[in-house]
Amino acid sequence: MKRLFLLTATLIVLTFFHSRLYAQPVCKLESLPHLPDVAITSVTQETQYAPHCKVAGVIGTEIHFELLLPEKWNGKFVFGGGGGFVGSVVNLASGLYGAVQSGYATVGTDTGHRAHSLDASWALNNMERIVNFGHMAVHRTTVTAKALIKGYYQQDIARNYFIGCSRGGGQALMEAQRYPDDFDGIVAGAPAYNWTIGLGAGTMQIMQTMYPDPNNLQEAVIGPREQQLIESAYLEKCDALDGIEDGILNDPRRCQFDVATLLCKGKKTDSCLTRAQLAAVKTVYEGPKDKHGKLFYGFPFGGETDAGGWSMWVAGGLQEGLGSDFPAPITPAAHYSFGNGIMKYLIYHDPDWNYSTYKFDTFREDAKLAGNTLNATSPDLDAFRKQGGKLLMYTGWSDVAITALGTIGYYEDVIAHDKTATNDVRLFMMPGVGHCFGGKGPSWVNYLIEIDRWAETGKVPDQITAYFVDENMHPTGSRLLCAYPQMAKYDGKGDPRDVSSFSCVEED
Repeated sequence: MKRLFLLTATLIVLTFFHSRLYAQPVCKLESLPHLPDVAITSVTQETQYAPHCKVAGVIGTEIHFELLLPEKWNGKFVFGGGGGFVGSVVNLASGLYGAVQSGYATVGTDTGHRAHSLDASWALNNMERIVNFGHMAVHRTTVTAKALIKGYYQQDIARNYFIGCSRGGGQALMEAQRYPDDFDGIVAGAPAYNWTIGLGAGTMQIMQTMYPDPNNLQEAVIGPREQQLIESAYLEKCDALDGIEDGILNDPRRCQFDVATLLCKGKKTDSCLTRAQLAAVKTVYEGPKDKHGKLFYGFPFGGETDAGGWSMWVAGGLQEGLGSDFPAPITPAAHYSFGNGIMKYLIYHDPDWNYSTYKFDTFREDAKLAGNTLNATSPDLDAFRKQGGKLLMYTGWSDVAITALGTIGYYEDVIAHDKTATNDVRLFMMPGVGHCFGGKGPSWVNYLIEIDRWAETGKVPDQITAYFVDENMHPTGSRLLCAYPQMAKYDGKGDPRDVSSFSCVEED
């Protein structure tokens, strides 16, 4: 009887401690640790996506964040990057990659200011906000989120990931370079990593030729007819180079088409370009220059007629900005807002700065101060790799927001710095894909699954399947993506919208 009593008592004690150890956390403020310089503004139980606890708060004076803590936690954390000039809490991991449904604790931030994503006026003469936007807000949010997650679940985090595209892609590279211990795996899509030269100079020189008079923004020098003319001309020459005539260039660099052949020989018609139009087109394809030569990469062929291509970014005609909780600026093209915002508020701090008469002869020196904070251009990833970090990069060949050639350039700089970086850094080029998503090509890949698989198994990804999707995000076909510099080659038979019809080969 005594032995039975002792056994029963032991079971009761073990059950008590087991329930304490594995009890579901309660979604309330008292379940969260108190952190210095962090104010929790709300804690609410949510059901969207999957049952989770939503924690909103402010770090310091202005860094807002939202942390989502799923009931069925998988033990992992993923930070979702923002876009544009950010300005509101954005979380790509939750919105696009289903992080909460998959059990990830996930966080997003407004990077320390509140405004429309096309508006940079918040940065005027405010270095604290610029530093927060440049890198500090993401790092502080990361540190805060990790502490809250550990305190809420009373467990250590098994894996820490970051995933972002565009501005989020630039945030990803900034984390790998400046804060190498923050994450085990990082996904950087279409990274906006050079804000001064790449975006500032690049977008403004395009605007100087597309909209030479900033007081007349009703119509770009290049309109829809010219966009169609250019795309049709190079596709006629190059579409079949990859063995499939589908309006997609496997690698636009292989297309040896000279847009100068479209110059009008006489009177302007719909089948030729005027000198002003040719100059504008060349500015897009050749990239920004100053008196010393080329400043940054131009754009490859692609995206001229896509809904999210030239009409949105470089030559769309007067349109409202992207949706947001804040007033949308009126802009003729997204590059107009980004370029003017960078020049007026991040570099020169002059709201009256005007691109129409600006010369770029002193720009390299003028942009250095801002570049030291904003640009994630260092190829040195040694510290990140030393602690086991993995970096997966991707970009669309038809991206007209962030040039694919710039993404390749950064990747090649990393490999030139250390050839063994190919063990920990991979780049996947996406033919026919626009900015982050969309376009004529197969644009859907769940990169959260890909980075998790790499981190968990240690197997370096050489190939990835990308999917064509319809407006309801249902797959309508697939193709192969290959780790750069390899490219997918059509086998010459089989369905060209089936991944099994392709293989990875070295470029010719």
